[in-house]
Amino acid sequence: MRCFIAADINDGLRKEIEKLQSEFKRRIKNQTGIKWVKPELIHLTLKFLGDVEDQRAGEITEAIQLVCAEQKNFELEFSTVGTFGRPAKVLWLGGEKQSSELEKLVQDIEQSFEELGFAKEQRPFSAHLTLARIKDDRPNRQLAEFIDNFGKVNAGSITVDSVCFYKSQLTSAGPVYTLLRKINFGQI
Repeated sequence: MRCFIAADINDGLRKEIEKLQSEFKRRIKNQTGIKWVKPELIHLTLKFLGDVEDQRAGEITEAIQLVCAEQKNFELEFSTVGTFGRPAKVLWLGGEKQSSELEKLVQDIEQSFEELGFAKEQRPFSAHLTLARIKDDRPNRQLAEFIDNFGKVNAGSITVDSVCFYKSQLTSAGPVYTLLRKINFGQI
C-alpha cells in the first residue's frame, strides 16, 4: 500500500483554499496543464512513506504514537502562495515563517522512521498545502507574474493536535486517501 503521514486541516481553511483557487482560476487565462487539487483532499504532508507492506501498518502506527506522545498542540498560519520547481511544477499555500514546533515534529518523525528503515528525506522540510500541480510550461510566466503581484493572503490557521496515517490509491479519477489511523498529541 502507498502511504504518507500528514496533519489534517480544518473546514474553515478548506473554504479559504476554495476561494483562493477560484481567484487563481479567474485570473489565469491559460490553464492548460494546471491540475487543481480538490480542497477536500488537501493536507499537510509530514512524511511520504511510499509503498509499504500491509503488515507494517502496526509498527508504523506505533512509531507515530511514540512521536505524538511527546508533542503539544500548536498553531500554523497560512498566508503566502508560491511555487516549487523551475519551471513551476507545484503551486502551494504556506506560511511566512517556519514553525519551530512543526520542525521538531517533522524531525522526530524522520528520526523515528529512519530507525524503521525508511529513507530520510534529503530536502529541507517546507510546510505547504498543494493547491495545484502544473504539468505544462505554458501557464508559468503568467503564474509567476500573478504570484509576484498577489501579496499576502489571509487564509487562516489550523491547530495541529494530531498526526494522521493515510493510505493513498491513485486512480484515473484522482487520488483516494483512506485514513488508517489518527493519533492525538499527548496520548499513548
